[in-house]
Amino acid sequence: MASEPASLASGASTPTQEQMLPIAGLHGAHIAHQAKRQALHWFTFRRSSSSLEQMGVGEKKRGLVLVSQKHTPVFPVWRIVLVTVGGSINSSFLIAGGITIMFGGPGGALISYILSIIVLYTVMTSLMEVGSRMPTDVPYYMYGTRVLGQTVGVALAWSYWLVWIALLVYEMVAGGFIIQFWLPDVNRAIWCLLLFLSCITIVIVDSRLYSPIESTLTIFTIAALVAGIIIGSLAAAGKLGDHKYGFETWQDDDGPILNGIIGVIGAAIFANFSVQGAEAGAIMALKSPSRYSRRMTPIVICGVLAVLLLPSIFVTGLILSYSDPWFDKDTFDSADGSSLTYVFEAAKIMPAAHVINTILLISAILDCCVSLYIATTVIQDLADRKLAPSILQSPKDREHALSPYSMGLCCMVGLGIWALTYIRETGGFVLLGGVIGISGVIMWSSISIMHFIVRWSRRFRHSADENEYRSWLFPVGPLACLVYELGVLVGLFYILAWVGFDINIFLFETLGLFIFIALVIIAAVAQHFGYCRC
Repeated sequence: MASEPASLASGASTPTQEQMLPIAGLHGAHIAHQAKRQALHWFTFRRSSSSLEQMGVGEKKRGLVLVSQKHTPVFPVWRIVLVTVGGSINSSFLIAGGITIMFGGPGGALISYILSIIVLYTVMTSLMEVGSRMPTDVPYYMYGTRVLGQTVGVALAWSYWLVWIALLVYEMVAGGFIIQFWLPDVNRAIWCLLLFLSCITIVIVDSRLYSPIESTLTIFTIAALVAGIIIGSLAAAGKLGDHKYGFETWQDDDGPILNGIIGVIGAAIFANFSVQGAEAGAIMALKSPSRYSRRMTPIVICGVLAVLLLPSIFVTGLILSYSDPWFDKDTFDSADGSSLTYVFEAAKIMPAAHVINTILLISAILDCCVSLYIATTVIQDLADRKLAPSILQSPKDREHALSPYSMGLCCMVGLGIWALTYIRETGGFVLLGGVIGISGVIMWSSISIMHFIVRWSRRFRHSADENEYRSWLFPVGPLACLVYELGVLVGLFYILAWVGFDINIFLFETLGLFIFIALVIIAAVAQHFGYCRC
């Protein structure tokens, strides 16, 4: 690690452009980690017709079959919670968790995670109500075409595909950084390309191995996090390590909340990105025949996240000061960038960095595979719905097979984006994270808007349906989510003004929005000329 745990420095700390660049490239790209794990657990049944029949799916169809309610297997609550929680505490929290302390101090970081988990619950209940009123054969990324109109809905669907491509590239780059932790003298491009070729091979051979491996990895990660909480508590109390921290970081002249409400907003940006994507577990919960299970699943998911994440960020805040030199690093994409590693080393448990880095590397490889797999199946589904060129459609001679043309397109687009990030390195990495980050904000906002529409529009009323779900938080829940997401966007631009204008950070905050607007315009033109019909 770069330094030993440092004592508090007096005075408020303002993040610099040098600090913001590696952080910006990190946090946006972890939004869909949870969605990747949940979606792949649906996809792993896709190639086995016997599994489909055992799950009671019945009729087999070509295309993307397990992202809709009709073809989603019935999972018990514990498995939905395991998948969702695993997505939140793997790369997302292990790396990004400590960064919230730099912006909001220990108290601001804790408040930001509390707010994010509350808003996550409102988004899950909104998505469950929207999903309960959609046809069972419509995947959730196509809900927008039914509620927001074809133009915006198609733009959201294509944006969803682009996010998976961006995540594929991100995992390639992250994997290169992670391996460089052990082999710093080898060109990172070699590791990126080898990881990419391995990913293609695994997806072509069989992707069903992902589910048991990912479940095992999640259990180990939860165990590491619990160990971090216990060890961090002992280190803060002076029982481990050579310093008793106590509540030093909470008793600084600036108080526990650094920079007041602005610090909380800055910390909330990263806390929000750590838990985003977990809302996809709501679609899995809708398949449950038990009304009680559907009601309890969002509560259990958010409750488990609160039990794991809040004590962890609290203990980290006792040891890691917002002014610590630990934040002055070139990248946060290996074990050196994990606050959990910092906690272990503060307790003088030195091999922790290698354990954390191994977990991150396995996670990067698996996420690279699932990103390519889902991107391929999504573009096939769009082609089957006449929203993409017909050459990309699912193979007609094989059930549930991947189209070589669809996979080839995803690989070419992914390699093209990777080449740009490799040429620009830090700047390209920042832009990649920004596209993913803003897409997550658009996703949550669109879910809240759709919730208002389906509740108030007569088109979506069918209260006689016993499977219909009604959120008890309406209208406060979706309204709070919209206000929260607006605050995140305002916070992003305030940070830009705070650290001084930088073109990389500006594009990081706006490029994703510009791409979505461009997709809306393209969809409108295609619809006008009859090329886009759902």
